[in-house]
Amino acid sequence: MERPGEEIRRRRIRRAEKQKEVIVSRPRPMLLPPFREVNLAAIAIDLNIRLRSADMPAVMQDRAFRCTRALLDSNSDQKKPSPTHLAMALKKEFDSRYGPAWHCIVGKSFGSFVTHSSGGFVYYSVEKLSFLLFKTQVRPVKNR
Repeated sequence: MERPGEEIRRRRIRRAEKQKEVIVSRPRPMLLPPFREVNLAAIAIDLNIRLRSADMPAVMQDRAFRCTRALLDSNSDQKKPSPTHLAMALKKEFDSRYGPAWHCIVGKSFGSFVTHSSGGFVYYSVEKLSFLLFKTQVRPVKNR
């Protein structure tokens, strides 16, 4: 003959075993970011760059980060790098490499509201300087 609480104890054990089976039978897939994003994040950390916002392929972001770091390192002999010269150099680099109509704003404090071409926008900061680099569409002027 069974003790009074034995049946309840068996039900609890069966329920616990079923719950364990459910947990064990449903392993969660590990979600990893795409390789390029991981690589770009590592590059940004290595170059001491903080990405704020981007709508740009990883290859182009990488180019912007490396070009910025090279410009800042080349101006290390000066106390303060000129934001105007940095913006001009980045704009020229991107115009020559990726076609015309790139715009670059560099400074410690600025506001902006811009319209950009799809895949042509990145906003990041290095030390105390912020960089906004974006592309606009160019339409040829028609002569009448």
